[in-house]
Amino acid sequence: MRGGAERRGGGHMDIKLAATYLGTVVGAGFASGQEHLHFFVGFSSKGNLGVLLAGLLFIVFGVLLADLASRHGTSSPEELLALVAGRALVRALDWLLTVFMFCSLCIMLSGSGALFREQAGLAAELGMAITAAVTLIASTRGAAGLLSINALLAPLLLGVPVTVAAISLIRAGCGVLPPPYVRAAERASGNLLLPAWPVSSVVYVSYNLLLAFAAFASMGEELEDTRTARRGAALGGAVLLIFLAAIHVTLMLHGEEVWRTEVPMLLAASRLGAAFRLAYSAVLWVAMITTAAAGGFAMSRRLAKRLRVSQQTLAAVVTLAAALVARIGFARLVGRVYPAFGYLGLPLVLGLAAAYVRERLTITILT
Repeated sequence: MRGGAERRGGGHMDIKLAATYLGTVVGAGFASGQEHLHFFVGFSSKGNLGVLLAGLLFIVFGVLLADLASRHGTSSPEELLALVAGRALVRALDWLLTVFMFCSLCIMLSGSGALFREQAGLAAELGMAITAAVTLIASTRGAAGLLSINALLAPLLLGVPVTVAAISLIRAGCGVLPPPYVRAAERASGNLLLPAWPVSSVVYVSYNLLLAFAAFASMGEELEDTRTARRGAALGGAVLLIFLAAIHVTLMLHGEEVWRTEVPMLLAASRLGAAFRLAYSAVLWVAMITTAAAGGFAMSRRLAKRLRVSQQTLAAVVTLAAALVARIGFARLVGRVYPAFGYLGLPLVLGLAAAYVRERLTITILT
């Protein structure tokens, strides 16, 4: 354990960590609004409480995660898993992370197909094929390049939804937009995996923390000090809350039509003009590519170490397999895969909290 002493490092590490947190959590499913329909909008007015709870959980668990990674100077998910889960569950949770990365790749490819079909009028298969090709190329370029792209993209992904939400609020006040969606509660009962808004919020945060867990664990040894790490994670969680609120406001304001599209935030952006539609389409597609490339790279690298096959070969096999699974459909994958992994990831989230409490008690007793 390294403790909380100041460590050398570059300035503004808290800002860098916040950007990493945001860039890791915000993928195409998040930015498209499709996740939001299933986890929050479906509960109508109670979805407001769900958004608030999810945002607070992002702050709390982000701080716990950053604290542990920083104190122990971890450099890989396996190291942090050993602290959080113990030896018995490390292997199972490690494979859980690997499978989740593959499913995320499937969802990004499926989302790109939906984007090409709904916004460009092209075949979904063409969109998936182009995205798969770009993903395969990008996933063989190394982790540093992927992280840099995600960090650069994160502010854009935040700025566009916030702008769309602000303009939607103004137009709603002027009576331009339709009345708020009032039949959302009927939609919630259709997903047995999400029976109530508190459960939905916890499950939502649980699966979103899976990739954040891997990212934080890999950079623990680079954090300046524990206090900076906690501050950066808290800032990132707060920004995620703002992002969630912006998407929630937008989808609630744009009525029942959001349920009839696989990329609902694009519907809202399109109502504000062609420029907004094109900007959101471009940013969303880039987000899909970077998220898919990150998942494909991490998964193929892990498997290459175990199977003794070249990473390039595995990347090609993984991307092709994901493209086949992606044909299931974007909305269906988001509505079923993410809730399932949210439940599977609960032991990791609970273990994270338990490990933090255990260490704080140990530090208190020793001092």
